[in-house]
Amino acid sequence: MRSVELPMNKSKFVRDIPAFVELTDEQSNLLAARLGVQTFERSDLIFDQGSVGSTLYIIIDGQVRIFTVNETGQELAVTIFRQGDFFGELALLDGQPRSASAEAMQLTTTLTLHRSGFLDLIGTCPPVAVAVLEALASRLRHTNNYVEHLTSQPAPQRVVQQLVALATNAHSKYNQTDSIDLRLTQEDLASLSGTTRETVNRVLSTLRDQGLIRIARARISVLNLEQLRQKLMQS
Repeated sequence: MRSVELPMNKSKFVRDIPAFVELTDEQSNLLAARLGVQTFERSDLIFDQGSVGSTLYIIIDGQVRIFTVNETGQELAVTIFRQGDFFGELALLDGQPRSASAEAMQLTTTLTLHRSGFLDLIGTCPPVAVAVLEALASRLRHTNNYVEHLTSQPAPQRVVQQLVALATNAHSKYNQTDSIDLRLTQEDLASLSGTTRETVNRVLSTLRDQGLIRIARARISVLNLEQLRQKLMQS
């Protein structure tokens, strides 16, 4: 990983982040003034589960997967974040060890906010703290739903549900109208779905034969999101 200086307007980028769209120009400037920049190469570990954390990361460009490792060493992906998303917010609130690991899935550039800067902002710019807390509440709801799906749905259905969720997010964020390209491997999808690569391979092969997706190296393209949603509802 490396720290870099980018020719960018940090305040403008902050205002484009969904969690911070309600901030005024003055509030965005206060937040931007406390932001650093870091770039990570593909497969770089941004932080490790159990390590002491003090930084929130906002993705400018790239893709990051959040995952946990259980006592037997099995990896389980929790979610994937892309441009405009931020992660590591728990470290701003309690400074405790990280509850999960974060890894760059491709060349990724992030803005960084350290806990000291965040604590200073709480007094000078409370709306920033509110935005982070609201995002945290949303993440907790997502985690609860994720755990429920893992325990209540069969593995093939979980695979399709993850594809629908990832494609829906990409569609709404980047307004893709035709094929929706997801940069992830079958191993990534297996980890997100809490199943094996073999199961994912079988599900993807069926979806490909039905003309719903296209499979390439480290990339799965959803060709018909609406039909994929209907398939999920019928399963």
